[in-house]
Amino acid sequence: MPSPIKQIAATLLYIVPSIGLAYGAILFFDFDPKLGALTGLIAAMLGAEAHAALSRTVERKATRKELQELTSLAAGLSRDLDDAADKIDELEERFERETNERMERIFSEIRVVESLVTRLAGTRDFTAPAPEIEASAPAEDSDAPEEISDSDVPPPKPEKRLEDLDDAELLDTIRHSLETNRVDLYLQPVVSLPQRKIMYYEGLSRLRTDKGELIMPRDYMRVAEPAGMMPTVDNILLFRCIQVVRKLAQRKSKAGVFCNISAFSLLDEEFFPQFVEYMQHNTDLAQHLIFEFSQATVNGAGHVERASLEALAALGFRFSMDQVTDLRFDAGSLHDRNFRFVKVSAATMLEGTHTAGDIHAADLKELLKRNGIQLIVDKVEHEREVVDVLDYDVEIAQGFLFGEPRPVRESVLKDEPAKAPDIPLAAD
Repeated sequence: MPSPIKQIAATLLYIVPSIGLAYGAILFFDFDPKLGALTGLIAAMLGAEAHAALSRTVERKATRKELQELTSLAAGLSRDLDDAADKIDELEERFERETNERMERIFSEIRVVESLVTRLAGTRDFTAPAPEIEASAPAEDSDAPEEISDSDVPPPKPEKRLEDLDDAELLDTIRHSLETNRVDLYLQPVVSLPQRKIMYYEGLSRLRTDKGELIMPRDYMRVAEPAGMMPTVDNILLFRCIQVVRKLAQRKSKAGVFCNISAFSLLDEEFFPQFVEYMQHNTDLAQHLIFEFSQATVNGAGHVERASLEALAALGFRFSMDQVTDLRFDAGSLHDRNFRFVKVSAATMLEGTHTAGDIHAADLKELLKRNGIQLIVDKVEHEREVVDVLDYDVEIAQGFLFGEPRPVRESVLKDEPAKAPDIPLAAD
């Protein structure tokens, strides 16, 4: 009878073939050598078969596991493909939407520019009759050469200086400047006090003659307004301001731009609706572009002008009132009409003029602040004025002391991206 140890060894023979050989050797030495050898051989064969069966089981389990992993991987890839297809559809919709919006902006701008060109052409008098030339009598001796003395040749007319032009000549010069696109945008900084950090810019227009002489607003407005040319000047300035605003946005700047608009533009029934349509496609400009009107324009606004302002306010654009000469205005009413800035000259502030209700000019800043309006003191030219207006708790100022209006460089108005974020907007 084999011992328990030998029984365990016999059982292991079915698992490990080498143990079968060892057990056969044991039987060979303990009992009958032939029987031991035969038993060891049988045990080795059984162990080999068990080992093969075990290997096949392990292989089947490994194959099943690999199949499960492949199935899981395929399911993951399918989900990724579905997500990618959804993203592609979303990008296509976004691209189509942005393309349509861009095309709408371009078409609306083209319509505005066409209107400006048509208006400009309409201001020129093409119906003036040509001067009549009298036929001279034939000479008695046509073969004889005419003698021309120096006294017969009229001397060339001296070119007039800009200040010597009469109104008709100045108007023609202004019209020619507009036709040849000689309208320059100048920017003047608006700074915080006392830090003097640039917070805003004010856009100012200057016309240039063929000789490069500047025509200042005080000169061209006098003759351009009666001729109906101010909407053209205003809106060329506006498009220049929009180009600057887009450059500021590219540079991640928070600075805004004040753009002046005259009452003539608000009353223009042909142009202004097209202008509002253009703004509808460019509402992103509202956070940087501030429309500025004189106090005279605001006070004299009728139904048409108010409707024009309401149309712009409905698109989110803010307004500023400048050229303030009378501090007796209704701040609450201005706020309701979306005015968020009021510019008062340093001289007006420091003269101590009173507002309605006997509120001193020193309290004007707080009065406006309570109504959601920011006070800006402009035309600051001396350091002493800075000290005085700081006593009135003024936080924003503008004037030659902080920077003169400078022309915007032509490269800024082009569509190319800025090379560096610190490139100045205005030419030195």
